[in-house]
Amino acid sequence: MSAVTILDGGMGKELRRINAPFRQPEWSSLALLEAPERVIEAHRNFIQAGAQVITTNNYAVVPYHHTPEFFAAHGIELTTLAGRLARTAADTAEADIRVAGSLPPLFGSYEPSRFDAARAAPIYAGIARALGPFVDIWLGETFSTVAEMRALVSAVADRTEGRPIWASFTVPDEWTDGRIALRSGESMDDIVDALVDERMPVSAVLINCSIPEQTGPALVALRSACTRRRVDLELGAYANAFPTSRSSTYEANEVIFERRTELTANRYADEVAGWIADGATLVGGCCDMYPEHIGALADRFG
Repeated sequence: MSAVTILDGGMGKELRRINAPFRQPEWSSLALLEAPERVIEAHRNFIQAGAQVITTNNYAVVPYHHTPEFFAAHGIELTTLAGRLARTAADTAEADIRVAGSLPPLFGSYEPSRFDAARAAPIYAGIARALGPFVDIWLGETFSTVAEMRALVSAVADRTEGRPIWASFTVPDEWTDGRIALRSGESMDDIVDALVDERMPVSAVLINCSIPEQTGPALVALRSACTRRRVDLELGAYANAFPTSRSSTYEANEVIFERRTELTANRYADEVAGWIADGATLVGGCCDMYPEHIGALADRFG
């Protein structure tokens, strides 16, 4: 079995847990504006729990969580701050900690129809420039469509400098007609086909911000797609603890879910054990997964 790398957990809810400034629609970016020292505290909590990779806290520093005018005026400044804070937390840790630079959905999580490649290109380029001095890994996360992965690769193509590119996708809470697919309807084969046919230098593909029950089957389908195309990719996952049912009027930047209480640290580790048995080597937690969940992963798999 290959060595397992432990990722961190959900920064937004960890900031909320430690009483940092937190609300919608700003989500985790509010702490950058009002209490950046709490961002370092949250990073350190995950590091102390056993995370070997922490992700920069700029997921919500996008037009979707702020007005376009605010983002134009302050987006690069806040993204740079997020990179600097993560780097500080990593460099002051006793262990060797890597920093992943987040390139998040720009126009709404879980909203593949809103993605606009032309609008995304300069925004992602700006995020990459801001994070470049601080990160060891490029991480595109919570992607709902293969087009977002293409935009990620384009944005960081000239900024790899030996740094790997990871692309992480979200899947729906239920499959349509039993077909395992992204929220866009694209399949796991579509991801791998794009990587191969377009020669994209992505070294790892993950599933994130999805409920654990959907994450395992998605990983199996992803591994099967890699086998069919004879592609050697590192696979991984970091699931959320969102409720399995939600209102049809749900808006990602308006509602704050309360976590599923039955997903204890040990129960989550049991779920992750299945992913690792199926070949995952990058594991952590997304929204509502706290340091204790990461600690359970580190204790069992680190």
